[in-house]
Amino acid sequence: MVFHIVHNNAGENLDDTVIINQLEILNQCFRRENPDAANTRPEFLSLVGDAQIEFALATSDPNGNPTMGITRTATSVEHFGGILPYSQGQTSQISQWVNDSLYSNFFRLASSADGGIDAWDPARYLNIWIGDLRIFEPQINNAEELVYFALATPPGNHPNWPTNILQDLGIWEQGVLVHYVNVGSNNPNTFPAPYTTYNNRVRSGKMLVHEVGHYLGLRHIWGDGNCSADDFISDTPNANAAGLFDCNLSSNTCTDNINGMDLPNMVENYMDYSNGDCQNAFTFGQIDVMRAVLETYRTDLPEVMSLANLNEGELTNSLVMYPNPSNGAVSIELREVTQQTNVQVINSLGQLIYSNLFSQTDKLNFQLEASPGVYFVRVQINEEQLRSLRLVVQ
Repeated sequence: MVFHIVHNNAGENLDDTVIINQLEILNQCFRRENPDAANTRPEFLSLVGDAQIEFALATSDPNGNPTMGITRTATSVEHFGGILPYSQGQTSQISQWVNDSLYSNFFRLASSADGGIDAWDPARYLNIWIGDLRIFEPQINNAEELVYFALATPPGNHPNWPTNILQDLGIWEQGVLVHYVNVGSNNPNTFPAPYTTYNNRVRSGKMLVHEVGHYLGLRHIWGDGNCSADDFISDTPNANAAGLFDCNLSSNTCTDNINGMDLPNMVENYMDYSNGDCQNAFTFGQIDVMRAVLETYRTDLPEVMSLANLNEGELTNSLVMYPNPSNGAVSIELREVTQQTNVQVINSLGQLIYSNLFSQTDKLNFQLEASPGVYFVRVQINEEQLRSLRLVVQ
């Protein structure tokens, strides 16, 4: 991956230590090695885990030259959200300007000709652009408005995403744009008025964890709607709205049935709009979707992003699955006879296609009626934490 720092002043030109801190946070969160993983509530522990995805700064640029994976570009652009040409009373004109101009303004960050810096090959690098995403509003008391803390492009043509979003963002460079104040947890910059309330809510370094989740195919956990909306992932509880940067552990706004339980709003999920202090987990369903995106939509990225694969006959500390690839017949051998083992198979969209509970055995055999593709096999032994293995069906 590469961080592109586009700066108009010294404060925006973040120190390397901030970037390294952000990288560490990304890896901790995606590997579930974050110090606050212990804060996940008991009812969610069987549903969350290690995504086995790691991030590394690029060591060579697109021309093969050595690099630290950090670029720095001085720019004359002060506000990459643009300059609003209307006054407060011109509501319809403002709305039209936002619809027509906002994305094109933001993605100037990804264009050398427009004051930013061109992407490194987006098929091989995860590009993170850092800059000032505010809109300057000279006719509204010289306000500097922040509409997005950050913005990511989802994988093109992903079926979990609305067509209009894919169309709106698909024409721009693939990657993540982030407001410079939101990078890392050791960033010396703070939000000025009227955004000071966010200084203790969104400056944990987890804003980029959330956005990279979008980049790898994840929707918001509340499905961007009410209880009838969905993020198309079966093990994330529905909610009737975003978490609003809060950590309300008592909130349960929708009725669910996940493993027989009506779970509360999962404010600890990275894909909620909740306070960074309570975000600490991805679910296995989310993990399966992200890994499938790396297998099918962003296939060259593992060159700069480590994706832990489980190949044919590879042994975990308690089981082995074979053959892999498979024609649909699958065998799992356990180290010892277990009282019960729950096996679920999830497709690349996060949908459950097979489930079975095996009792008093150390050999599990089953047949999948599945189309060729990549699937994820979840194995839960004696109600302990799930393990997720990648299965290729030919």
